[in-house]
Order: sequence, then C-alpha cells, then structure tokens
Amino acid sequence: MGRSFILVLLITVGFSFLLAAAAERDSLPRGASIAVEDYATDFLRSPDGTFACGFYRASPTVFTFSVWFARAKGRTVVWTADRARPVHSKGSRLTLDKRRGALVLTDCDGEPVWNSSSAGTPAAERVRLRDTGNLVVEDARGKTLWKSFDFPTDTLLPTQRLTAATHLVSTAHVGSDGRLLASGYYSLGFSDYAMLSLFYDNGNFSSIYWPNPYNNYVTNNRRIYNFSREAAMDALGEFFSSDNAHFQAADFGAAAVRRRLTLDADGNLRAYSLDAATGKWAVSWMAFGHPCIIHGVCGANAVCLYAPVPSCACAPGHERADPRDWSRGCVPTFRQHDCGAPTKLMALPHSDFWGYDLNDGQIMPLHACAGICRASCACVAFQHKQNMECYLKSVLFNGMTFPGLPGTVYIKVPADFVVPEFHVHQWQAHVHGGLDLLKLEDNVPGCAVSVQDKVLLLNVSHEHSGEAPAKPVWPYLYGFLSALLVVEAIVIGLGCCLFSKKGLFRSSSSPVYPMDEGYKRILLTSSFQRYSYAAIKKATGNFADVIGCGGSGVVYKGILDDGRVVAVKALTTSVSRCHGEEEFEAELSVISRIYHMNLVRIIGCCSQGKHRILVSEFIEKGSLATMLFPAEDNGSDHDVLGWRQRFRIAVGVARGLAYLHSECLQWIIHCDMKPENILLDRDLEPKITDFGLAKLLDRSASRTRREAKPSRRIRGTRGYMAPEWVSSLAVSDKVDVYSFGVVLLELVRGVRVADGGQDEDVRAVVKAVREKMQSGDVEDLVDERLAGECSRAQLKVVLGTALSCLEEDRSRRPSMSAVVQALVLVEDA
Repeated sequence: MGRSFILVLLITVGFSFLLAAAAERDSLPRGASIAVEDYATDFLRSPDGTFACGFYRASPTVFTFSVWFARAKGRTVVWTADRARPVHSKGSRLTLDKRRGALVLTDCDGEPVWNSSSAGTPAAERVRLRDTGNLVVEDARGKTLWKSFDFPTDTLLPTQRLTAATHLVSTAHVGSDGRLLASGYYSLGFSDYAMLSLFYDNGNFSSIYWPNPYNNYVTNNRRIYNFSREAAMDALGEFFSSDNAHFQAADFGAAAVRRRLTLDADGNLRAYSLDAATGKWAVSWMAFGHPCIIHGVCGANAVCLYAPVPSCACAPGHERADPRDWSRGCVPTFRQHDCGAPTKLMALPHSDFWGYDLNDGQIMPLHACAGICRASCACVAFQHKQNMECYLKSVLFNGMTFPGLPGTVYIKVPADFVVPEFHVHQWQAHVHGGLDLLKLEDNVPGCAVSVQDKVLLLNVSHEHSGEAPAKPVWPYLYGFLSALLVVEAIVIGLGCCLFSKKGLFRSSSSPVYPMDEGYKRILLTSSFQRYSYAAIKKATGNFADVIGCGGSGVVYKGILDDGRVVAVKALTTSVSRCHGEEEFEAELSVISRIYHMNLVRIIGCCSQGKHRILVSEFIEKGSLATMLFPAEDNGSDHDVLGWRQRFRIAVGVARGLAYLHSECLQWIIHCDMKPENILLDRDLEPKITDFGLAKLLDRSASRTRREAKPSRRIRGTRGYMAPEWVSSLAVSDKVDVYSFGVVLLELVRGVRVADGGQDEDVRAVVKAVREKMQSGDVEDLVDERLAGECSRAQLKVVLGTALSCLEEDRSRRPSMSAVVQALVLVEDA
C-alpha cells in the first residue's frame, strides 16, 4: 500500500513537472508541435517573460497563432500568423516541419493554412521567442532564418522596422463577443512618393488621410522620393522615418517602459506604454486628437459628430445600409430620378464631405455653384464657403460636422421628396410654410429659389430661438444597441444557412467534421470573397452582358446582391485544367491583398468544379485601346485623349507596374502589358488589369535572381513581348519594362506600333524614333489628332524613356521605379 502510494505520488509529481515545463517552453525543436487543445498550458515564452506565443483564443471555437504581451492585463496581441485564416479549436497544430524546416500551421482537417516560408530551409533547428517580441526560426548556431518582425500585422514593436514591402493593417472586431480578429480598412505604409502615410480602403473608396492630404509635403514637413523607406520606434519612445516623419512619446526617455505602436481598429495610430504595476496600457502619443478627421469612420453618405465621443449620423434623406456596421455608411431613401428631373437642396451648415471633388474648387457665388451642380448628372452635392469657394461632390464620403467648421454642404434630392424628421442633436430643421414652399434663410445671399431649387436648412446650433429643442440622440443609440443584441443572436442562429451548399459563399477548406458556427463566420471577415457558381450566374444574368474578350477568358458585366457593379472574368478551360482549386485560391489569396490606385481591385473569385472566375471592380470608361485606337472599335465615336491625359496615363501605369515589381507583398510580373489591359475610370485614371494572371515571383529570391522560366498558362501578345520572352528564355520584370516602352510610343503616336504583331515593326519604329530624336523633329511623331498640342519637354522625356525601355539587352533597360522618377520630374512641365 505504501509503495503504491509513493508510486502514484511520483507519477503525479512527474506529470506536474512536465506540465510546468510545457508551460515554460523556451523553444520549439525541429519536428515538435503545439496543439490547440493545450493552448492554456503549452506556449513559448521569451527569456524575460515579457512575451508569449501560442494559440490565442479569439472565441470558444476560433483560434489564431499569435504573439502577445504576457505581463499586460488581458492578452494584448502584437502579431498573428494569418488573421484572415484562423483555425478551429479541435485538431489544429503548429509544427516546425521536420522535412522542410518551416513553421506550419494546420487546421482541424490537417490542411496547412499558413507557413513561415514557401520553401523553408533544411538548416532550421528550432523556434524561439526573443525578448523583443520577435518570433524567429534559427539554425543550430542561432542564426536567424525567418522572423515575424518581417511580417507585421497591426503593431510595431521597438527595434522592429517598417519597410517599403511591409504595412501595418488595422484589426477589425467582428462577432458577438467582439474578440474575433480580422483585417480592417486602415493601413500604415509608404506611398508611391515614398512618404509614410495612413491609408483607408474599403474596396469601394480609398484615400490617404495622414499626413494631411490637403497640404503639400513641405507643409507636412516630409521628404519625398527617399527610396530607403524605413521607419521604426526605439525603446525610449522616439519614432523616426526616412521621410522625416517623427514624434516622441509623452514619457520619452523612460528606458524600463514596455511600448508598442498600434494602428487601432478606428484608424488612429497610437503609441502605448505599459504600466508594469497595474498591467494596463496608457496612450503616450496618437496621430489624431479629433477622431472624426479619420476617413471612413462613418462610411458613405454619413457624417461624424463629436459629442464628446465620435458618433455617426446619416445625411438627410439617407438611412443606414447595415444596422450593425457604420463603415458601410448610409443609402438614399429617395428614388433616383432622371438627370434632368426637378431637384431641391438640403443644407448642412458647418459640414463637409472631404475628397472626391469633381474639380479643384472655383470662386463663384452660391447660386452659380448650385446651378452647375444641378446641371451635372455626376454632382450629388456641393460645398460652398463664405469666401465663395465652390466644391462639387461626386461622392459623399468622409463626412464631418462641428460648430465652427467653415462652409455648408448642399445635398441634391428630388423636388418631390418629403424630408423626414431628424433626431440628431446638432441639427435642427427650420421649415417655412411647408416643404412645398421652402425658402432660403436671409443670411444666404444671392440665390434665387424656385420649384427646381428648394432648400431645407439644417442649422448647427445650441440655441433654439424659442423653438422646441431637438430630441437627443442618446435614447435612440441605447435603443439601437439593445436591438443590435437581438439581431446578433438571430444572425448567429442563421449563420449555418449562409454556409450551406446553396449559400452565396463557399469555404475554401473542407472540414472533416461539422464546424461550430463561430468558426464558419470568421471566414467571412476577409474582404476577398469566394462566390458560388450559382451566385456568379445570378450576378451576370446568366453571362448575358459581354464587355471584353481575351486570350485568358471572357469578361462579363455583373451586379452583386449589394448593388455593386463588377467585372466578372470567366477564365479559359486551359487555365482551369492547369490550376487546381487549392492552387488557384492560394494564388488569388495573395493577389487579393494587393491594392494600388493604378491597379484594378480583385474582390473575389469562384473556384468550383471546372469553373475559375475572377470578380473585380468595374471600370467605367473601358480600355485604353478603345480610346486610343477608335478605328479598331467598329468606328465608335470616342473623345480624343489630350496630351495631358496621355501623360497622366503613362505616369499612372508606370506607378502601377513599379508597385507590382518592387512594393507589393509578392514580386509580380504582368507578362501581357498592352493598352487592352489598361482600363480608364471616369476621371481617366489608368488601372492595370489582368495582373491577377501574371507570374508570381518568390519574394525570398534575391533581387538579381528575380526571374523564372516562361509559363505556359499565360502568354503575352506579339508586338509587346520582349525578345527574351519570345525566345523562351528565362524572364524577369524587364519584360514588363519592354512592353511599357511599346505602350509609351503608342500613347505618343496614337497608332499601333506593331500593327501586324511583328517584332520587325517595333524595331522599325524604334529606329525611326531614334532618328527623329537625333534631328530634333520629335513633334512629327505626335498623333496628328492632337494638332501639335503637347509639352515638348514631356514629349522628349517620354520618347527617351520609351527607347530605354525597348533596349534589346534587358540589362540596359531601366527599372519601373526609375521610369516613374524620370516621368514625374517633368510632370509639371
């Protein structure tokens, strides 16, 4: 009996010792793994105990592999392997793969959902979490082979560097418990001008909102075109960037304080300091003291009010698009009339919707500004300031109102629209003689009022001049929050319906057993959607409206259930055969994270059976080819592109290609750069399309070895293909440089360079251009439809750049970044 008791005691002590050892694991050796079921006891710790790493419990059924502050109250996550793809609470594992030497995260069905590198390295020996919070894969000598600091999420830790290839992306909170993690709409990174900036992009609207976009870089005390592009915060609380962005934390100099710089879910960039005694965080610096300045806080057709915390309100005549999410903004409650139908104006004093102006602002009286807006179908509203500045608005976005803000916004609505009662404490309606007999207030000068131009004035005031005070907004907010809880419960109950076989979206994984609803719902948090084939057929009206054809597939116009107009590209059957579902979706998951103002945004895909379909944003004006070569478009009547427009298109395309080659998450070559793959929006801003089918190059390769064998899946177009591509030699990003050179010549000449698709045609044109450049008769090369109207300085740079791009020897061709620099230098010439 005594021996048995001692044996049991020894086993118990030994088991407890193993648990303690697991809880204090300082490294993960090659071939070892961590199971999600042991998340509470099995994780890595940094040597000083500040950081921990393991499975983070986002909800009862959803986990991420993350690094967090162990000494903070609650777990403050600073890095996550892949927020867009969490794992289930059963069967998921993190392993240092014994064969490849890479960290591999697998889901409940054993399928990999993330790995530390695509190839791994045989030299990998162990995984450690360092005192800086950096998770590293090391070899036997302690040399770093991979580190999490190269792949930040929403937080930058001291000594961690932000580079041209990395961004901080905000976290969006979803789910009933508010703890499920997903990527948000805000990001911090370097712009095309090498300036550290805060970006907002929800898929429909995008903008830079820090530093102040209405100031030039000198006023913002920044430097541009500094291509070192690095930023970091040190342990003392000082932040510095290569473009001269700089700040110090309020407690700067305190060496023992733990810090972090986080791009929060509300779009504000904040520095935090940890109070070691309480384990709580304190804000020691933030980019915005007034949160309503942050773009996208309230979405489209909504304004942000600060009283004394940010709150949102729909503009008059609008209602919330989604009661659960203000970022989706508001939609009109009135019916959109024909362009020439009678309208009236509703005025919002001390308000503005920043950006998306139809012009740069003009000086004119109110009645003239109103007349221009009424006459323009694209104008939905305008702002007029007391100094007679008129700004026409094509989109109501980034709305803000507070007493003292100069200017009044006038929203255009149908003349017969009945304005509902408003319950916003900063606005008060003054109605004179009923809505059919509205008049302007006396203090708005010089505007004749007619049935076609009626105005409802909403005053921002705290004094009500004897009228009944406006009802406070807080009871409605409290009521809304209560209703939200009920709605959330209903949504959770119906979640399984959305993921049935007949649902709109498909999960990219195939679980081996039924998933909990919380796990399924987290897959919807990515802005990149997966559509069923039935949903695509519905959106396109059974593929009725063809808007383009090409070697890789047919493009159709479609309308999604949320009203968005999209372009739907059904890829050819050869592409379908070459790409399996997993491979196709893996490539698209990378490409979907690429965004740039000069690239068409891919918003979703369908990979079902033999079908491979891309869903992207719809670009209004069509391709550059139809605008530049109207004779090829069945004689369609198009406006002639002016020289300024052509030069702007050249610069935009160059910036888009430079981004693909050197700035996005993966190095990408297009391989089919031509006017047909350059689309123009309504402002004639170019957007490169079909880069989603381009060849992806491994970012881990060195810059001098970024080349690959030609792909059989994607072929270029004769006349635009570089010599090495035609000869089936290894290709690099210089094939795009060559194609861009051809496009430049076509922008100048207005005709095809290789009309018959022969390389000899290109060589003949290049020879002729060189001769004209030497003789100085460059104007003879310009499209005769321009009637000689062009900038000679810009023309010479464009032609010189084109000739450099068209060098037979690819080593003599410039990079696209150098091309951008050359063109931008004469942008104002």
